[in-house]
Amino acid sequence: MKLSDDEKGMLEGKKGPVVSEAIDYLVQLGEAFGAEELVDIVYCHYPAEMGIYDGNVEDGVNYSEKKVKVRVPTTSSTLCCDLEKPENTGIPKQLAELQARIEAAHRSMGILETYTCTPQLLGFIPPFGSYNALVESSAIVYYNSVFGARTNRGGLFTRYSAVTGKYPLMGYLLDENRKGTHLFKVNISKERLQNYDVWCALGFYIGNIVGSDVPVIDIPIKNLNQDWLLGLGSTLATAGSVTLFHIPGVTPEARTLEEAFHGNIPKDYCEVTDKDIDSVYNKLTNIEIGDKIDFVNLGCPHYTLEQIRYMAEKLDGKRIADDVRCWICTNRMTRKQAEYSGYIGKIEKTGAKVIADTCPVESHLRISTCKEFGLKTPNVDAMVCNSGKMLRYVGDLIGCKTALTNLDKCIESAISGRFEG
Repeated sequence: MKLSDDEKGMLEGKKGPVVSEAIDYLVQLGEAFGAEELVDIVYCHYPAEMGIYDGNVEDGVNYSEKKVKVRVPTTSSTLCCDLEKPENTGIPKQLAELQARIEAAHRSMGILETYTCTPQLLGFIPPFGSYNALVESSAIVYYNSVFGARTNRGGLFTRYSAVTGKYPLMGYLLDENRKGTHLFKVNISKERLQNYDVWCALGFYIGNIVGSDVPVIDIPIKNLNQDWLLGLGSTLATAGSVTLFHIPGVTPEARTLEEAFHGNIPKDYCEVTDKDIDSVYNKLTNIEIGDKIDFVNLGCPHYTLEQIRYMAEKLDGKRIADDVRCWICTNRMTRKQAEYSGYIGKIEKTGAKVIADTCPVESHLRISTCKEFGLKTPNVDAMVCNSGKMLRYVGDLIGCKTALTNLDKCIESAISGRFEG
């Protein structure tokens, strides 16, 4: 691999042993994938070391104790608890104390304590065509597809990118890997496409077909909102391993169908109908209408201030069933804004909780190997949710029954304590 003088200096230890080790790992990664050089990144979304993984917090703390600083603006991904209000999730005290150690470590490194899966909602929007290094599949696919900012699925290598400001020129950073592969013609009514959960179901259906390829999705409406794109992308990335999608006339690298495919012919064509969408609901739902439920989760990916405002309005005068936990998940900055606006008080008066920094599948509710904290098989029996991404993980990581439905039915289910369909 061809390195610049600055990069050679890093490798030789002129910026310290941590940077030397980090750039060495990036060089090895690049060479494994045939990259010819490293490039400068402008932004990094950092893997938040989580207490539910053995040794994960210690690794992060040890890294910070070596006095290393990040070289580009860097945000942090989710944790295993609500650090500001650990009692909100019922996390074991020792685990909350362990997780809290990472906050000071990140602060000392210059990492912004966002602890979210949606850093774009906090204003971290890199320029079109820029190089970046991110973790969190729903953020990665959104940055690539909606912003046209280039990133791979960085994994733990994003830690090395943060302290060097570098990443190998490979994968989705290259033009040739950003062309569409499959064409999906969506024949679903405009009325049905007004629901967030339908976009999740669409992403789930397409993701299962394309795997890690690049779907081009021809949709009958072009005026799409942020929530729909979040739902679509997050489920594409989890049902398959989609890192980039195009919607002709909507996303920036697909002004036309031809541009989305870089002038090539699609390798496959698929029509998506209401029947296909229905099949996703059937796959993700194994709770019968009227069955008792004990958990409703909203905010996957993390909710915006507007979504929290809407929930405060919808729940006004209502009461969550006594034996139901209703979590509304967001980031800590948005929760503070919502608290200032009076939304949190209104929501929590109903028995629901606004959770920051985490979500059910990242929290102590999931099956974990950290037995020293007394974690056992999670005590969730039946979860109702409007997120395909959440339900894709819940069966494996929490092991409960699930149901995918729309937001209104989620709220009705939380109030009645039974699945309302």
